[in-house]
Amino acid sequence: MDYRHNDFGGRRRNTSFWKGLFLGIAVGSLLLAIFFFYFAGVIISQVNSSEAQAPPAVEENTANRGEESPDVPLEAREYYLAVVEAAESVTPSVVGISNYGMVYDFWGRGQEQERGTGSGVIIDSSGLIVTNYHVIEGAEELVVTKGSGEEYPAEIIGSDPPTDLAVLKIDEENLPAAELDDSDNLRPGEPAIAIGNPLGLDFQQTITQGVISASNRSITIQGQKFTFIQTDAAINEGNSGGPLVNIYGKVIGINTAKIGMPGVEGMGFAIPSNKVREVTTELIEEGRVSRPWMGVNITDISPMDAQRFELDIEEGVLVTEVVPNSPAQAAGMQPLDVIVAINDREIKEASELQHTIYEYSIGQNIEVTLLRESEEIVLPVTLDEMPENIN
Repeated sequence: MDYRHNDFGGRRRNTSFWKGLFLGIAVGSLLLAIFFFYFAGVIISQVNSSEAQAPPAVEENTANRGEESPDVPLEAREYYLAVVEAAESVTPSVVGISNYGMVYDFWGRGQEQERGTGSGVIIDSSGLIVTNYHVIEGAEELVVTKGSGEEYPAEIIGSDPPTDLAVLKIDEENLPAAELDDSDNLRPGEPAIAIGNPLGLDFQQTITQGVISASNRSITIQGQKFTFIQTDAAINEGNSGGPLVNIYGKVIGINTAKIGMPGVEGMGFAIPSNKVREVTTELIEEGRVSRPWMGVNITDISPMDAQRFELDIEEGVLVTEVVPNSPAQAAGMQPLDVIVAINDREIKEASELQHTIYEYSIGQNIEVTLLRESEEIVLPVTLDEMPENIN
Protein backbone atom coordinates (compact mmCIF):
# COMPACT_ATOMS: atom_id res chain seq x y z
CA MET A 1 0.00 0.00 0.00
CA ASP A 2 2.74 2.33 0.72
CA TYR A 3 4.25 1.33 -2.63
CA ARG A 4 1.15 2.06 -4.57
CA HIS A 5 0.78 5.16 -2.76
CA ASN A 6 4.27 5.83 -3.72
CA ASP A 7 3.56 4.74 -7.34
CA PHE A 8 0.40 6.81 -7.51
CA GLY A 9 2.02 9.75 -6.03
CA GLY A 10 4.95 9.34 -8.39
CA ARG A 11 2.80 9.38 -11.49
CA ARG A 12 1.16 12.69 -10.45
CA ARG A 13 4.53 14.35 -9.82
CA ASN A 14 5.81 13.38 -13.24
CA THR A 15 2.86 14.99 -15.09
CA SER A 16 3.09 18.26 -13.10
CA PHE A 17 6.86 18.42 -13.52
CA TRP A 18 6.77 18.35 -17.33
CA LYS A 19 4.05 20.92 -17.53
CA GLY A 20 5.99 23.22 -15.19
CA LEU A 21 9.18 22.70 -17.12
CA PHE A 22 7.63 23.61 -20.46
CA LEU A 23 5.92 26.62 -18.95
CA GLY A 24 9.18 27.85 -17.33
CA ILE A 25 11.10 27.44 -20.58
CA ALA A 26 8.46 29.41 -22.49
CA VAL A 27 8.30 32.24 -19.98
CA GLY A 28 12.12 32.41 -19.67
CA SER A 29 12.54 32.48 -23.45
CA LEU A 30 10.03 35.30 -23.74
CA LEU A 31 11.73 37.34 -21.01
CA LEU A 32 15.16 36.69 -22.52
CA ALA A 33 13.93 37.85 -25.91
CA ILE A 34 12.45 41.01 -24.40
CA PHE A 35 15.67 41.89 -22.55
CA PHE A 36 17.82 41.12 -25.58
CA PHE A 37 15.89 43.38 -27.96
CA TYR A 38 15.63 46.13 -25.32
CA PHE A 39 19.36 46.32 -24.56
CA ALA A 40 20.29 45.86 -28.19
CA GLY A 41 18.10 48.85 -29.07
CA VAL A 42 19.69 50.99 -26.37
CA ILE A 43 23.22 50.13 -27.52
CA ILE A 44 22.40 50.83 -31.17
CA SER A 45 20.78 54.13 -30.23
CA GLN A 46 23.84 55.25 -28.24
CA VAL A 47 26.22 54.33 -31.04
CA ASN A 48 24.19 56.24 -33.63
CA SER A 49 23.97 59.27 -31.33
CA SER A 50 27.75 59.29 -30.76
CA GLU A 51 28.45 59.03 -34.47
CA ALA A 52 26.07 61.89 -35.22
CA GLN A 53 27.73 64.18 -32.66
CA ALA A 54 31.36 63.44 -33.46
CA PRO A 55 32.87 65.73 -36.17
CA PRO A 56 34.69 64.07 -39.04
CA ALA A 57 38.40 63.76 -38.30
CA VAL A 58 39.32 65.37 -41.63
CA GLU A 59 37.32 68.54 -40.91
CA GLU A 60 38.85 68.91 -37.45
CA ASN A 61 42.39 68.55 -38.76
CA THR A 62 41.70 71.09 -41.51
CA ALA A 63 40.47 73.63 -38.97
CA ASN A 64 43.52 73.06 -36.78
CA ARG A 65 45.78 73.80 -39.71
CA GLY A 66 44.12 77.20 -40.08
CA GLU A 67 42.94 76.59 -43.65
CA GLU A 68 39.85 78.50 -44.68
CA SER A 69 37.50 79.06 -47.55
CA PRO A 70 37.78 82.49 -49.20
CA ASP A 71 33.98 82.72 -49.02
CA VAL A 72 33.92 82.56 -45.20
CA PRO A 73 33.52 86.10 -43.72
CA LEU A 74 35.77 87.35 -40.94
CA GLU A 75 32.93 87.13 -38.42
CA ALA A 76 32.70 83.37 -38.98
CA ARG A 77 36.40 82.64 -38.54
CA GLU A 78 37.91 81.54 -35.30
CA TYR A 79 38.94 84.55 -33.25
CA TYR A 80 42.45 83.43 -32.46
CA LEU A 81 43.24 82.88 -36.16
CA ALA A 82 42.13 86.42 -36.98
CA VAL A 83 44.47 87.82 -34.32
CA VAL A 84 47.35 85.66 -35.53
CA GLU A 85 46.92 86.70 -39.16
CA ALA A 86 46.58 90.39 -38.24
CA ALA A 87 49.83 90.26 -36.26
CA GLU A 88 51.62 88.29 -38.99
CA SER A 89 50.66 90.82 -41.65
CA VAL A 90 52.06 93.84 -39.75
CA THR A 91 55.02 92.43 -37.81
CA PRO A 92 57.46 92.45 -40.79
CA SER A 93 57.01 96.24 -41.05
CA VAL A 94 57.90 96.86 -37.37
CA VAL A 95 61.49 97.96 -36.76
CA GLY A 96 63.75 98.85 -33.87
CA ILE A 97 65.24 102.35 -33.60
CA SER A 98 68.45 103.02 -31.66
CA ASN A 99 69.33 106.57 -30.59
CA TYR A 100 73.10 107.22 -30.39
CA GLY A 101 74.75 110.29 -28.90
CA MET A 102 77.85 111.48 -27.08
CA VAL A 103 78.11 110.39 -23.48
CA TYR A 104 80.74 112.09 -21.30
CA ASP A 105 82.52 110.59 -18.30
CA PHE A 106 83.70 112.34 -15.12
CA TRP A 107 86.87 113.58 -16.87
CA GLY A 108 84.95 115.12 -19.75
CA ARG A 109 85.91 112.43 -22.23
CA GLY A 110 83.15 111.83 -24.76
CA GLN A 111 82.17 108.59 -26.45
CA GLU A 112 79.23 107.87 -28.75
CA GLN A 113 76.92 105.34 -27.13
CA GLU A 114 73.39 104.05 -27.48
CA ARG A 115 71.24 106.30 -25.32
CA GLY A 116 67.94 104.54 -25.86
CA THR A 117 65.86 102.35 -28.12
CA GLY A 118 62.32 102.49 -29.40
CA SER A 119 60.12 101.17 -32.14
CA GLY A 120 58.89 102.31 -35.54
CA VAL A 121 56.72 101.09 -38.38
CA ILE A 122 57.39 101.26 -42.11
CA ILE A 123 54.61 103.22 -43.83
CA ASP A 124 56.04 103.24 -47.35
CA SER A 125 58.00 100.57 -49.20
CA SER A 126 60.58 103.19 -50.20
CA GLY A 127 61.91 103.24 -46.62
CA LEU A 128 59.75 105.82 -44.84
CA ILE A 129 59.25 105.04 -41.15
CA VAL A 130 57.04 106.72 -38.56
CA THR A 131 57.99 106.77 -34.88
CA ASN A 132 57.69 109.01 -31.81
CA TYR A 133 59.61 112.26 -31.57
CA HIS A 134 60.83 111.36 -28.08
CA VAL A 135 62.46 108.23 -29.52
CA ILE A 136 64.74 110.25 -31.82
CA GLU A 137 65.03 113.44 -29.74
CA GLY A 138 68.61 114.72 -29.48
CA ALA A 139 70.06 111.90 -31.57
CA GLU A 140 73.42 112.38 -33.25
CA GLU A 141 73.00 109.10 -35.06
CA LEU A 142 70.00 106.85 -35.66
CA VAL A 143 70.12 103.15 -36.57
CA VAL A 144 67.09 101.20 -37.76
CA THR A 145 67.07 97.43 -37.21
CA LYS A 146 64.72 95.13 -39.13
CA GLY A 147 63.28 91.98 -37.60
CA SER A 148 65.82 89.97 -39.62
CA GLY A 149 68.65 91.78 -37.82
CA GLU A 150 69.77 93.98 -40.73
CA GLU A 151 70.81 97.48 -39.66
CA TYR A 152 70.49 100.73 -41.61
CA PRO A 153 71.54 104.31 -40.84
CA ALA A 154 68.49 106.59 -40.82
CA GLU A 155 67.96 110.25 -41.57
CA ILE A 156 65.23 112.45 -40.08
CA ILE A 157 62.77 113.64 -42.73
CA GLY A 158 60.83 115.73 -40.23
CA SER A 159 59.65 115.82 -36.63
CA ASP A 160 56.79 117.38 -34.71
CA PRO A 161 57.20 117.64 -30.92
CA PRO A 162 53.61 118.86 -30.27
CA THR A 163 52.22 115.54 -31.53
CA ASP A 164 55.28 113.44 -30.58
CA LEU A 165 55.69 112.17 -34.16
CA ALA A 166 58.68 111.89 -36.48
CA VAL A 167 59.39 110.42 -39.93
CA LEU A 168 62.68 108.68 -40.76
CA LYS A 169 64.12 107.38 -44.04
CA ILE A 170 66.43 104.46 -44.71
CA ASP A 171 68.11 103.70 -48.02
CA GLU A 172 66.25 100.53 -48.95
CA GLU A 173 63.50 99.64 -51.42
CA ASN A 174 60.63 97.13 -51.61
CA LEU A 175 60.14 97.04 -47.86
CA PRO A 176 56.98 95.59 -46.25
CA ALA A 177 54.77 98.58 -45.42
CA ALA A 178 51.84 98.75 -43.01
CA GLU A 179 48.55 100.37 -43.93
CA LEU A 180 46.94 103.13 -41.85
CA ASP A 181 43.24 102.65 -41.10
CA ASP A 182 40.53 105.20 -40.23
CA SER A 183 40.74 105.75 -36.48
CA ASP A 184 37.45 107.67 -36.42
CA ASN A 185 35.62 104.36 -36.78
CA LEU A 186 37.06 102.81 -33.61
CA ARG A 187 34.70 101.54 -30.92
CA PRO A 188 35.54 100.78 -27.28
CA GLY A 189 35.78 97.05 -26.70
CA GLU A 190 37.10 96.04 -30.11
CA PRO A 191 40.39 94.08 -30.26
CA ALA A 192 43.74 95.89 -30.32
CA ILE A 193 47.21 94.45 -30.93
CA ALA A 194 50.40 96.29 -29.92
CA ILE A 195 53.69 95.39 -31.62
CA GLY A 196 57.10 96.76 -30.66
CA ASN A 197 60.41 96.26 -28.89
CA PRO A 198 59.86 96.48 -25.12
CA LEU A 199 63.08 96.77 -23.12
CA GLY A 200 65.23 96.92 -26.24
CA LEU A 201 66.02 94.81 -29.28
CA ASP A 202 66.37 91.59 -27.26
CA PHE A 203 62.55 91.48 -27.25
CA GLN A 204 62.11 92.76 -30.80
CA GLN A 205 58.65 92.56 -32.42
CA THR A 206 56.89 91.53 -29.22
CA ILE A 207 53.11 91.18 -29.65
CA THR A 208 50.56 91.99 -26.94
CA GLN A 209 46.80 91.91 -27.22
CA GLY A 210 43.93 93.77 -25.56
CA VAL A 211 40.98 95.97 -26.43
CA ILE A 212 40.25 99.60 -27.17
CA SER A 213 39.45 101.05 -23.75
CA ALA A 214 38.53 104.50 -25.12
CA SER A 215 38.76 105.88 -28.64
CA ASN A 216 39.05 109.58 -27.84
CA ARG A 217 40.78 110.10 -24.49
CA SER A 218 42.07 113.62 -23.66
CA ILE A 219 44.98 113.78 -21.23
CA THR A 220 47.60 116.40 -20.38
CA ILE A 221 51.31 115.56 -20.49
CA GLN A 222 53.86 118.16 -19.38
CA GLY A 223 51.34 120.96 -19.74
CA GLN A 224 50.18 119.95 -23.22
CA LYS A 225 46.81 118.43 -24.06
CA PHE A 226 46.70 115.29 -26.22
CA THR A 227 43.88 113.19 -27.63
CA PHE A 228 44.77 109.48 -27.59
CA ILE A 229 43.41 106.00 -28.13
CA GLN A 230 43.44 104.24 -24.77
CA THR A 231 44.13 100.49 -24.71
CA ASP A 232 44.84 97.76 -22.18
CA ALA A 233 47.22 95.99 -24.58
CA ALA A 234 50.57 96.04 -22.77
CA ILE A 235 52.73 99.00 -23.85
CA ASN A 236 56.09 98.96 -22.11
CA GLU A 237 59.24 101.06 -22.33
CA GLY A 238 60.62 100.55 -25.84
CA ASN A 239 57.16 100.08 -27.41
CA SER A 240 57.07 103.80 -28.18
CA GLY A 241 56.72 104.42 -31.90
CA GLY A 242 55.38 100.95 -32.67
CA PRO A 243 51.95 100.31 -34.20
CA LEU A 244 48.62 99.58 -32.55
CA VAL A 245 46.78 97.28 -34.94
CA ASN A 246 43.16 96.20 -35.39
CA ILE A 247 41.96 92.68 -36.14
CA TYR A 248 42.11 93.38 -39.89
CA GLY A 249 45.87 93.95 -39.74
CA LYS A 250 45.73 97.72 -40.23
CA VAL A 251 47.42 100.38 -38.09
CA ILE A 252 44.97 102.35 -35.94
CA GLY A 253 47.54 104.21 -33.85
CA ILE A 254 51.17 104.76 -32.89
CA ASN A 255 51.95 103.68 -29.33
CA THR A 256 53.37 106.56 -27.35
CA ALA A 257 52.78 106.44 -23.58
CA LYS A 258 51.41 104.59 -20.60
CA ILE A 259 50.50 105.47 -17.02
CA GLY A 260 53.40 104.26 -14.91
CA MET A 261 51.98 104.86 -11.43
CA PRO A 262 52.40 102.02 -8.91
CA GLY A 263 49.33 99.81 -8.86
CA VAL A 264 48.12 100.99 -12.28
CA GLU A 265 48.10 98.41 -15.07
CA GLY A 266 46.63 98.26 -18.54
CA MET A 267 46.47 101.99 -19.32
CA GLY A 268 48.43 102.64 -22.50
CA PHE A 269 47.92 105.33 -25.13
CA ALA A 270 48.40 105.61 -28.88
CA ILE A 271 48.26 108.54 -31.30
CA PRO A 272 45.21 107.98 -33.58
CA SER A 273 46.07 106.92 -37.14
CA ASN A 274 44.15 109.82 -38.68
CA LYS A 275 46.34 112.29 -36.77
CA VAL A 276 49.41 110.23 -37.77
CA ARG A 277 48.38 110.41 -41.44
CA GLU A 278 47.79 114.17 -41.26
CA VAL A 279 51.08 114.97 -39.54
CA THR A 280 53.32 112.53 -41.45
CA THR A 281 51.98 113.76 -44.80
CA GLU A 282 53.05 117.30 -43.93
CA LEU A 283 56.38 116.15 -42.52
CA ILE A 284 57.17 114.23 -45.71
CA GLU A 285 56.16 117.13 -47.95
CA GLU A 286 57.45 120.08 -45.90
CA GLY A 287 59.78 118.65 -43.26
CA ARG A 288 57.73 120.29 -40.49
CA VAL A 289 54.17 121.04 -39.47
CA SER A 290 52.97 124.62 -39.77
CA ARG A 291 50.76 125.77 -36.90
CA PRO A 292 48.97 128.98 -35.93
CA TRP A 293 50.67 131.03 -33.24
CA MET A 294 49.65 133.88 -30.97
CA GLY A 295 53.01 134.54 -29.33
CA VAL A 296 52.62 134.37 -25.55
CA ASN A 297 54.16 132.35 -22.74
CA ILE A 298 51.45 131.25 -20.35
CA THR A 299 50.74 129.32 -17.16
CA ASP A 300 47.70 128.16 -15.24
CA ILE A 301 46.54 130.49 -12.49
CA SER A 302 47.12 129.12 -9.01
CA PRO A 303 45.64 130.52 -5.77
CA MET A 304 49.12 131.82 -4.96
CA ASP A 305 49.31 133.64 -8.32
CA ALA A 306 45.90 135.18 -7.76
CA GLN A 307 46.96 136.46 -4.33
CA ARG A 308 50.41 137.59 -5.48
CA PHE A 309 49.16 139.59 -8.46
CA GLU A 310 45.93 140.67 -6.75
CA LEU A 311 43.79 138.92 -9.35
CA ASP A 312 40.09 138.67 -8.70
CA ILE A 313 39.76 135.33 -10.49
CA GLU A 314 40.25 131.64 -9.72
CA GLU A 315 40.41 130.15 -13.24
CA GLY A 316 42.08 131.29 -16.43
CA VAL A 317 45.45 131.48 -18.16
CA LEU A 318 48.04 133.95 -16.95
CA VAL A 319 50.25 135.62 -19.57
CA THR A 320 53.80 135.58 -18.21
CA GLU A 321 55.53 136.96 -21.32
CA VAL A 322 54.56 138.45 -24.67
CA VAL A 323 56.96 137.52 -27.48
CA PRO A 324 58.34 140.57 -29.34
CA ASN A 325 56.97 141.09 -32.86
CA SER A 326 54.27 138.48 -32.27
CA PRO A 327 50.54 138.69 -33.07
CA ALA A 328 49.82 139.08 -29.35
CA GLN A 329 52.14 142.10 -29.06
CA ALA A 330 50.63 143.65 -32.20
CA ALA A 331 47.17 143.27 -30.63
CA GLY A 332 48.29 145.02 -27.41
CA MET A 333 48.47 142.04 -25.04
CA GLN A 334 50.57 142.52 -21.89
CA PRO A 335 52.18 140.38 -19.19
CA LEU A 336 49.82 139.63 -16.23
CA ASP A 337 46.80 139.70 -18.55
CA VAL A 338 44.49 136.76 -17.78
CA ILE A 339 42.99 135.04 -20.84
CA VAL A 340 39.51 133.72 -20.08
CA ALA A 341 38.00 133.07 -23.55
CA ILE A 342 38.72 132.65 -27.26
CA ASN A 343 35.82 133.61 -29.54
CA ASP A 344 33.49 133.36 -26.52
CA ARG A 345 34.76 129.84 -25.75
CA GLU A 346 35.71 129.68 -22.08
CA ILE A 347 39.37 128.95 -21.34
CA LYS A 348 40.39 127.62 -17.91
CA GLU A 349 43.80 125.99 -18.44
CA ALA A 350 46.97 126.63 -20.45
CA SER A 351 46.70 123.29 -22.26
CA GLU A 352 43.14 124.16 -23.23
CA LEU A 353 44.28 127.48 -24.73
CA GLN A 354 46.98 125.78 -26.77
CA HIS A 355 44.58 123.10 -28.00
CA THR A 356 42.03 125.76 -28.98
CA ILE A 357 44.56 127.86 -30.93
CA TYR A 358 45.55 124.78 -32.96
CA GLU A 359 41.95 124.48 -34.16
CA TYR A 360 42.32 127.70 -36.15
CA SER A 361 44.30 128.48 -39.31
CA ILE A 362 47.30 130.67 -39.97
CA GLY A 363 46.08 134.16 -40.87
CA GLN A 364 42.69 133.68 -39.18
CA ASN A 365 41.31 136.41 -36.91
CA ILE A 366 40.19 135.52 -33.39
CA GLU A 367 38.85 137.49 -30.43
CA VAL A 368 40.69 137.05 -27.15
CA THR A 369 38.79 137.95 -23.99
CA LEU A 370 41.07 138.80 -21.05
CA LEU A 371 41.07 140.46 -17.67
CA ARG A 372 43.48 143.29 -16.96
CA GLU A 373 43.36 144.70 -13.43
CA SER A 374 39.80 143.36 -13.06
CA GLU A 375 38.70 145.03 -16.31
CA GLU A 376 37.43 142.79 -19.11
CA ILE A 377 39.01 143.53 -22.50
CA VAL A 378 38.43 141.94 -25.92
CA LEU A 379 41.43 142.04 -28.27
CA PRO A 380 41.32 141.05 -31.98
CA VAL A 381 44.35 138.86 -32.82
CA THR A 382 45.47 137.71 -36.27
CA LEU A 383 47.23 134.35 -35.92
CA ASP A 384 50.63 133.94 -37.56
CA GLU A 385 52.71 130.87 -38.39
CA MET A 386 54.62 129.46 -35.46
CA PRO A 387 58.38 130.12 -35.92
CA GLU A 388 60.39 126.96 -36.52
CA ASN A 389 62.73 127.51 -33.57
CA ILE A 390 59.74 127.56 -31.18
CA ASN A 391 58.18 124.37 -32.53
